[in-house]
Amino acid sequence: MIKAIITELNAEAAAEVGEMWQKLYEACGLKAIYTIPVPHFTWFAADELDVAEAKTILTRIATHQRLLTIHTFGLGIFAGNLPVIYLPMVKSLPMYTLHKEIWEEIQPHSKNPRLYYSPKLWLPHITLALKDLTHENLSCAVDALAFDPVEMYIVADNLAIVEHEDEKVGKTLETFLFNDNRGRQ
Repeated sequence: MIKAIITELNAEAAAEVGEMWQKLYEACGLKAIYTIPVPHFTWFAADELDVAEAKTILTRIATHQRLLTIHTFGLGIFAGNLPVIYLPMVKSLPMYTLHKEIWEEIQPHSKNPRLYYSPKLWLPHITLALKDLTHENLSCAVDALAFDPVEMYIVADNLAIVEHEDEKVGKTLETFLFNDNRGRQ
């Protein structure tokens, strides 16, 4: 079971990503993404995580964190045996600083962290399709999305601890609102 630190997308961006997921399902039959219950982007992932320690750390980080505006545009593909289609995100200095703090604070309380989420390698993105892309349906997926302009400004206002196991729907264990978003509904 994988445990991760993510940011769930604000309602408007989540709806837009949900429409893309639906379009990929209707056009190409892609549905593996639905094991990830909410549109998000990931800061950190590992095989094991001391959740109690992570809660303490993320509570402290969220207490001093201000809202982030994140820009995404275009479409990307992580190539390989299991390709992934994603929305690339522009890495800003405030985003990088928060990511580095999360990684440095959480990593010692984990086992087998995914190094592609480390500050040196991290390519922030929002996943649109994974695990069920094949040679036969990849071009369908690209064709379904490539001709619609995609550009979003996402207000990131939270961190969350989630867990996910292959083929099962993941779940959020706890969410931490950033300081200047507490009390908003």
